[in-house]
Amino acid sequence: MDSETIKRLKMKLMKEVDSDDNVMMKESFTITTVEALGAYVWRSKVRALKLNNDGRTLFCLAVGVRHLMDPPLHEGYYGNAFVASNVVLKVKELNEKPLFEAVKLIKESKKLSMNKEYIRSSINMLEIMNRRKMKIEGTGASLVLTDWRQLGLLQEVDFGWKGSVNIVPVPWNMFGFVDLCLFLPPNNLDPSKKGGVRIFVSLPRASMDKFKEEMELLKGMKLDEDI
Repeated sequence: MDSETIKRLKMKLMKEVDSDDNVMMKESFTITTVEALGAYVWRSKVRALKLNNDGRTLFCLAVGVRHLMDPPLHEGYYGNAFVASNVVLKVKELNEKPLFEAVKLIKESKKLSMNKEYIRSSINMLEIMNRRKMKIEGTGASLVLTDWRQLGLLQEVDFGWKGSVNIVPVPWNMFGFVDLCLFLPPNNLDPSKKGGVRIFVSLPRASMDKFKEEMELLKGMKLDEDI
């Protein structure tokens, strides 16, 4: 997704902030790319899969907590350090309510995940799952988003023949989890893509056309149109 489209999406959502009486401190309210684009991709996937309106759908965001660990992680630790920030909605709610409502819930969930008690509880749950060898199966009704744009994979990785220009997770089933969605930086070969986001999402072939249609609608969106 190009940077101008993302900018228009965020501007459109911010217009909804101005008309929402429940949003406190409007002058300091911001919407990140992950919150805005994540909500839109979540809804687009739900629509592409034509999920039952009475069912529920989950948005799960991997939130980095490396800087919040107490005691701090030891120097040289390069493993994962994140917790899951979750939002659950009825499919009907996600489809019919303004997208801004989903964005607000994502923002609130992110704030909760920064709580130290929440972090400790998440770690304990992961330890229990690991001991019991529990495995989470993808259902398609969930979107599990992880943002790789700030990992420095294109800026800092050198395999011996100058810097990297692109990164692609291949094959897709290397993760073994169909609900996973990745936000990746654009490749460095095309300067016009700077600031954009590459989106990787797993869908059945029969749902791909509808998902593409939803993403094209976003590209053609005008600020005075409903989203």
